[in-house]
Amino acid sequence: MLVKSGSKWIGEMFAALFLCASTIAVAAFQPNVIVVLTDDQGYADAGFQGFPASKDVLTPNLDRLAASGTVFHNGYVAFSTCGPSRASLLTGRSASRFGIEENDIPVPTSEISIARALEPLGYATGAFGKWHLGEGKGETPTGRGFDYYWGDIPAPKDYFMKRLVDPPCWKDGSEGPRGYGRYVTDAYTDEAVQFIKRNKDKPFFAYVAYNAPHSPFRVYEDLVKRVVDARPKWKPVYERMKSQGKFPAYDFGPFKGADKDEEILRLCYLGMLLAADDGVGKILQTLENEGLRDKTLIFYMSDNGAALSRPNDLGGVNLPLRSGKGSVYDGGCRVPYVMSWPGTIPAGKTSELMVSSMDIFSTAVELAGGTVPSDRIIDGVNLIPYITGVQTGPAHEYLFFRRKGRNAWSIRSGDYKWVWNPAKRKSRDIGDPFLGPESNPEGGFYDIQNHLSEDVDLSSQFPERKEELISLYKTLAGDLPEPRIVNGGTNEND
Repeated sequence: MLVKSGSKWIGEMFAALFLCASTIAVAAFQPNVIVVLTDDQGYADAGFQGFPASKDVLTPNLDRLAASGTVFHNGYVAFSTCGPSRASLLTGRSASRFGIEENDIPVPTSEISIARALEPLGYATGAFGKWHLGEGKGETPTGRGFDYYWGDIPAPKDYFMKRLVDPPCWKDGSEGPRGYGRYVTDAYTDEAVQFIKRNKDKPFFAYVAYNAPHSPFRVYEDLVKRVVDARPKWKPVYERMKSQGKFPAYDFGPFKGADKDEEILRLCYLGMLLAADDGVGKILQTLENEGLRDKTLIFYMSDNGAALSRPNDLGGVNLPLRSGKGSVYDGGCRVPYVMSWPGTIPAGKTSELMVSSMDIFSTAVELAGGTVPSDRIIDGVNLIPYITGVQTGPAHEYLFFRRKGRNAWSIRSGDYKWVWNPAKRKSRDIGDPFLGPESNPEGGFYDIQNHLSEDVDLSSQFPERKEELISLYKTLAGDLPEPRIVNGGTNEND
């Protein structure tokens, strides 16, 4: 059942009962679980994705992670913007079920986070990096069940760490910044690494949420130069950057405007992404050094698609997907998605299985020997039986995406997707076929497998199938509460 927001105390009571019941059954072997989340990374912006734009990037460690596990071509997050996407990942539920569809709205205390669910099962839990789910009492990671947190509260996106203090691991002298200067992406990684080392003798859950490659676009020359050395096509752009005299710490500055150099912006973005890739490499090396690699399940994905803002794309590339961050098209909510667990998950494989970030909750809890809450709808599923072949068929019959405040929603079932996006065309979208609204008054209907770009409306060819999806969506949406709005709660660029 769905616990309504008006029954807060009932939800909290059920949450307490669930946590007590979860201590009864604990798996004989409890794997470690690590979630690595990038911010606004484009669907094409990883070497293992294999698209034309994938050749621009330098992601050797992400590619190594992908080769050690399975890449899901149909990997989705529940929302196309930061806050609701993270809320859905950590609770295993579409944030629409508890009224969150925009940023800057705290998650109700009746919701159970992965950390809270794993706590009674003996797991050490740590969160590192971007939170974006509330800063008030009980809203921070430690208020949501995490044993430990180090990250960007209350100084978001402070890449050069002018406001953030050094993480404890740097103060202790066990780790330190690179020669090029203090960089927040390195700090998140180093603190996560120390958490892994401290808890190597017990099961742990680590949530590593990088700000990169989200704006503002700030990068050190060392990172940019490594991209240029590996991808010589960027050398002229690098020379233009050097001519501005901003290195070694390059700040692109305001990124909107017709006069902005989009190639420099993209190269900044690629350098920032490389820092996150370095972090993944360091985490992998730590697991190998500590003998934990085959005991650790790693999820990797972005929180949503790359941000687009005409006349500039903000560094990332979603093509061939349509649109980007904030949209209910696939460019907003379909992301690079990898699962790696040597010896359990097939290595070097790609899968067409439709999976979701919400599956992390059910997968982690059930692997740990717990059970998912039965008092509420859990949208995620345990993916391990599907990946290992124990369970056949689709992991999800459908996935739905709603942005009611923007009058946009969509649903995918099997190979087909219905999109309702009647918004008026904005001036910034002119000339871009991937950002226009639906011309069909009843929404567009797409064969998402054969027309990846959602650019061929098949409404007239499959009217009955389209009506089935419309009817299914209306049934699902009928149980959803009205979205909550707090302080506007609509800042898409967060």
